[in-house]
Amino acid sequence: MSNDNGEHPSNTAKDPPAHLTVTLEPGSMSSSNQKTSAPRLPVLNPPGPNTNYLDWEMVVEAYFRHVKVKHVLDTSDIKLRKATWSDDNDLICATILQIIDPANNRYVRPFRTDGRGMWIALAEAHQDTSTGGKVYWIRKLLIARMEGDNIDSHIDTMAKYHERLNALVTPEKPLTPDDVHTAALLGSIPKDWVACVSNLMNQEGIKTATIVSALKNESIRRQSQGDIISVSSTATKPPAKSGNTNNPHKKKFCTM
Repeated sequence: MSNDNGEHPSNTAKDPPAHLTVTLEPGSMSSSNQKTSAPRLPVLNPPGPNTNYLDWEMVVEAYFRHVKVKHVLDTSDIKLRKATWSDDNDLICATILQIIDPANNRYVRPFRTDGRGMWIALAEAHQDTSTGGKVYWIRKLLIARMEGDNIDSHIDTMAKYHERLNALVTPEKPLTPDDVHTAALLGSIPKDWVACVSNLMNQEGIKTATIVSALKNESIRRQSQGDIISVSSTATKPPAKSGNTNNPHKKKFCTM
């Protein structure tokens, strides 16, 4: 399941700028028959809570559309490829590699000559479409609380959570009452219980009943462990000392 810690590879090198000026020369067969302009394209942050993928994708896709190479991203069908596909694909690959944080390289490395593959890999890395992805953002919306008196900041934060959730909801993967139920359940229990089902949440289409069953099993395990500890403590407890007849201060009762 997605998490708040943003555990992703950190960039030990100098952080890239937020925007890069990109100037690329299309090949002789490229759809763009003139040298592309030098736009300031945003740099894609690593996946995690601070990802800027939604804005990055919107700007970069518009750029590819402007220079007439977006057709490379639209289909993988060889029969539908334009004559300029090879040069246009090279242009997309070169552009993407210049405008992503190095932490994203591991996602695109298997597709170094496949622009569409890079595009899809980045989308999957930054948009967790598993059940946990949707539930994570629903839960963020449910448990968020305003801090201080800055209502504008709180409204902006909630809007960002909504935007992230909305990006994951599609006609093929709609938001369901089951998702809301699961999010509400996870928002009502301590964090150490949430950790027990985090792996389940990363599975596609996981049901609330499965989460409930896992939590009940964990409850039984904890109770059993508590009983074992209790019995163990009793077994190792030293027996109470019997009356010490040599204690001179203790009253003695004698039968005369």
